[in-house]
Amino acid sequence: MLTFDKIRDIERAEKESKKPQKLPENFLSDLRDYLKKKEQLKSSADVHELENVRNIIRRFFESREKKLLEGALYTVRTGLQPENLTKEEQDLFYFLTGRIKNFRENFFSEIQKDKKLAYKVMKALPAFVGPDMKTYELKENEIISTDFLPKPLNDLLLKEGVIETVEE
Repeated sequence: MLTFDKIRDIERAEKESKKPQKLPENFLSDLRDYLKKKEQLKSSADVHELENVRNIIRRFFESREKKLLEGALYTVRTGLQPENLTKEEQDLFYFLTGRIKNFRENFFSEIQKDKKLAYKVMKALPAFVGPDMKTYELKENEIISTDFLPKPLNDLLLKEGVIETVEE
């Protein structure tokens, strides 16, 4: 059975720890039941205790939420999963990590689009006729644009190590 002192002890342990603490089985449902029971009692001591416990619960949840948000960022960066989350917290956690990953992927794909790529000639090639029937000559260390050569020729020269992709 959950008591005021037990709730306060759980909140203190949560506050003092950097990671989410393991909660007692059915803690959230027991907490709801405790609050409902206290709300039904009308003595001044119960009203005072109810107000205090609501403040403790608010601090407890704020602490857990902060750890959940920081954990989502940490997981996106490292792949390491946090421990001791309730089922509801896990649902929120996976939603947050998904949104953060999606945001990052979209942001960085936009940056990639803005980068200008080119090719650096690694091995000189004497004059030759490309598949488009144009004559080309490649000089070692020359930087050429990605559309200088026809795509099939680019692919072949990349595969053979004659050119390599670089940022302009």
